[in-house]
Amino acid sequence: MNIALIGGGCSAVLICKALAAQADQLAGSEVVIYEQSGRFGPGIPYGQDSTIEDFILNMASFTLGTEPDVPDGFARWLQRQPGQLAEQRAGYVGRRLMGQYLMEELAAASRVLARHGVRVRTQAETVHGIDRIGEVYRVRSDASQAAFGKVILAVGHVPKRDHFAEVPGCFSNPYHDLERLKASIRPGAHVGILGSKLTAIDMALLADRLGAGHISLYSNSGRLPLVRGVVDEQQAEAPPGEPRVSSLAGFLAWFRQARNWAGEYPGLLAPMAPLQRLRAEIASAGQRRDWQIALDATKGMIDGFWTRLDSSEKRRFFRKYQGLWMSYRHPMPLHNARRIETLLAEGRLSIHRGYRSTRIAADGRILVDLGEQTLSPDCAIDATGFSGNLARLASPLIEQLLDAGIVRQHRHGGIAVAPETHEVEGQHGFYAIGPLTQGSLFYVSAIERLVVHAREIVGHLLEAQARQARLVEGGLRAGSQA
Repeated sequence: MNIALIGGGCSAVLICKALAAQADQLAGSEVVIYEQSGRFGPGIPYGQDSTIEDFILNMASFTLGTEPDVPDGFARWLQRQPGQLAEQRAGYVGRRLMGQYLMEELAAASRVLARHGVRVRTQAETVHGIDRIGEVYRVRSDASQAAFGKVILAVGHVPKRDHFAEVPGCFSNPYHDLERLKASIRPGAHVGILGSKLTAIDMALLADRLGAGHISLYSNSGRLPLVRGVVDEQQAEAPPGEPRVSSLAGFLAWFRQARNWAGEYPGLLAPMAPLQRLRAEIASAGQRRDWQIALDATKGMIDGFWTRLDSSEKRRFFRKYQGLWMSYRHPMPLHNARRIETLLAEGRLSIHRGYRSTRIAADGRILVDLGEQTLSPDCAIDATGFSGNLARLASPLIEQLLDAGIVRQHRHGGIAVAPETHEVEGQHGFYAIGPLTQGSLFYVSAIERLVVHAREIVGHLLEAQARQARLVEGGLRAGSQA
C-alpha cells in the first residue's frame, strides 16, 4: 500500500504516529509526505517563522501528546530536555517547543515504520493537483508526479484569500505573514484586530511587544475568552452517562444538572464591561475551576452532539452561540490574561462589539465600521482564524479538487467527509483531517482531537485494505475451484 500525505505539519505527524502503532500490518508499504515549506513537523501553529516567544500554548503541557495512551507525552518530552524545569509540566510553554516535539515525534514514528519495512519519504514540494484515475490517485507537485492508492489531505491552516493584498497595513493571515506583520507595526501605531478570541489575544500581545500606541479589538460580540483556572493532573471525569439530547441547549441543561459546582462570581453568565469581567476572571483563576475541567472532559462527546444536530440548529449555533461557546470552552492562560488586564487598565487596549466591515477610503486609510463609530487604525489584522468557506481559501490545490469534483463543500463549511471515518464523500481511499473538515465535524484543530481522528483514519484505511485482500483471496479460491 502506498500513501500520500499532503501536508507535513501536526496532523501529518499524528497520522504517522497512528501508522506506526499499526506498523506490523503495513510491511512493504510506502508513505510519502509532501510539505511545501520543507519543514516537517511543526506546521503553521508551532513553526519558527510563524510564532514568537510571546505565543504560548493555551493548554497545560501535561494535557498534550501524540498518542491516546500517553496523553501527557509532551510533558514527558519537556522533562527530558536540557534546562527545562519540572514545573513546566503543568505550565503553558512556548509554541516553538511543541514544534520541536512534533519534529522528534515524526522522526520516532519514521524509525518504527522503517523497522517494520515501511518506507517514509519526505518531499519538500508543493502539490498543485490530484487526479483520480480508476482506483488510484495521481498526485502532481511542482517537481514530480506519482500514483497512490490512498491519499490523506492534512494541509492544516490554509490561508484565506487576501482581499486587501495591495494595502500595506492589512493582514488576512497573520501567522502565515508574521515577519511582514512584525515589520509593519511601528512604535506608537494604532493597531486594529478583527476578532476577540485566542488568536486575537496573540495579536494584541504581539502589537504590545512591538510598541503599538493603541490596540483595538473588535468583533460581533466583543467578548474576550474567559481565564483558565488551576489545572492539576487529577483529571476530572465528565459527569456520568452521555446525554441523549439532539440540541446544544439540551446538552447544557444536562450539564447544569449533573453536579453541584463550586460558586463563581456574580455575572459569570451575564454581559459585563471587559475590564470588570477580566478582573473577576483573574481572581477566580487562582483556584481550580471544576466546571472548566469537567467541560474539557466532554471533548470526546461534542462531535457526536454536533452530528446529531439538524442543519437549522447548526446554523443557529454558528449565528448566535459560537462566540459564547468559544469564550467559555476555550479560556486563555492566566499569564496572558494578566497582560491583557494591564493593557486595558492603562487604556492602551479597547474592546468593541458590533463589528460590521473593513474598507479602504479613497485616500488609502483603513476604516473599520462598528455599530456606532468608525475606527481608522494604521494596521488591520484579521484574527478570526480559518475560513470554512472553501471559496475563500488561497489554495490552488483546493480549487483544483473542487473543479475536478473530487471534493465538495459541506453545507456548514469545510470539505464534506464521513464523520466516523474522515473519508471524503464519494472518494474511496481519499481522507481529510484538520481544519478542512470543519462542518462535518466540530473540533478539528485541537491536538487532543486530532490524535483521535488520525487513529480513526488509519483504522478505516487498514480495514479497507483487509477487506480488499479478503475479496481477492475469495476470488482466487473461487477461480481455483472452477
